[in-house]
Amino acid sequence: MIRYILNGLPIGAIYALVALSYSFIYAASGVLNWSQGDMVMLGAYIGFTVYQILNLGFVPAFFISMLAVAIVGIGIQRFILRPLRKSNAPAINVTIATLGASIIIRNLALMIWGPDAQLFPFPVSNKPISMGSLSITPQDILIVLIGILLMIIFQYFLKKSKEGKALRAVAQDRYAAVLMGIDTEQSDRSAFGLSAAIGAVAGILIAPIFFVTFNMGAGIGLKGFVSAVVGGLGSVPGSIAGGFFIGIVESVAGGKISSGYRDAITYTLLILVLWLRPTGLFLKKRKQKV
Repeated sequence: MIRYILNGLPIGAIYALVALSYSFIYAASGVLNWSQGDMVMLGAYIGFTVYQILNLGFVPAFFISMLAVAIVGIGIQRFILRPLRKSNAPAINVTIATLGASIIIRNLALMIWGPDAQLFPFPVSNKPISMGSLSITPQDILIVLIGILLMIIFQYFLKKSKEGKALRAVAQDRYAAVLMGIDTEQSDRSAFGLSAAIGAVAGILIAPIFFVTFNMGAGIGLKGFVSAVVGGLGSVPGSIAGGFFIGIVESVAGGKISSGYRDAITYTLLILVLWLRPTGLFLKKRKQKV
């Protein structure tokens, strides 16, 4: 059982990062951004281009992909969210628009990088390290450590920085934040940019494990969304916990039952959570005063 849990931690860290990006945008701007999965794909492709083609090294590729994808996220806010908000469009229109942006980004990636899968080389050794009956690769350790470190930095940013406090205020009550003089449009830009950058990190971390393809963001994005819902959509800690939970559940299900049933078990779990605990497994219900 411990072996399955260890195997589930790396993919759980990826799901947690994607779930975090979904929840953060939803909490800060009230938008369900369906292009988040394609931020993962863009991060993987840009990282591949900088690392493998331009030979600039993994660390420059890591930060350049974060910056480039963050700019794309800000562009989605500027050219999709902002005009629709100014026209008082229903929330469903914004969600559909982000789905359209997702399809556009996916097809642009297909035009630029082509339909062939690309192999992202491992930045560290992929030779398993044995610990008794258990084994883990340095690549898996790198994924978990970077994922956890980024989550800690993100939480510190939200709680300690001025911009982070403004984002939390907007997430708690958008209209009250406006009355307090907070620039909600700037908060939206920050939310979209940061969430896109987090998605890029997930992409560049998972790229050496899976082939980089133009449609890889669809599956990973959907699993990240499931993790966010299971953990509690809109809750940063809940989404992180949900990501690791789904990763471990998939690993255990694949090892104990069959890898062919992992997706079915994951989505069955999603249905059960929506039925029995709609707020998510790790989000406490808040009592409302009347």
